[in-house]
Amino acid sequence: MSTKHYFESIGAWPHTSGHMTRTYIFGFLVSLALTLGSYAVVVHGALPVEFIIPVILIFASLQFLVQVLNFLHVNGQTSSRERLVVLGWTVVIILVLVLGSMWIMTNLDARMMPDAAQVERYMTRQTGI
Repeated sequence: MSTKHYFESIGAWPHTSGHMTRTYIFGFLVSLALTLGSYAVVVHGALPVEFIIPVILIFASLQFLVQVLNFLHVNGQTSSRERLVVLGWTVVIILVLVLGSMWIMTNLDARMMPDAAQVERYMTRQTGI
């Protein structure tokens, strides 16, 4: 069995693959344009400093939408709803990992960092440095 027939049988690559190819190419070109646009905004200073972060966030949001629509094919179909649920749980797990790590590091920083007086006492006791 060829690879194309396998993907058609599981519904990952429909029989009308010309539309899929155009979707992938369009998504790639738009993603590339948004990435290069973000790069140009930062490197070439095309905008005032206070507008750089909002513009990059807008470009990142647009790129997320383009990739979800063109590469993950999340739309109104039943199979795409399942993909959307998986994507949602992935976001939840990543948020738990990132926010939990930041919480732990903040707590450790507050508990483990000595104050200036402790550092001064330690440094005055050291010899031979």
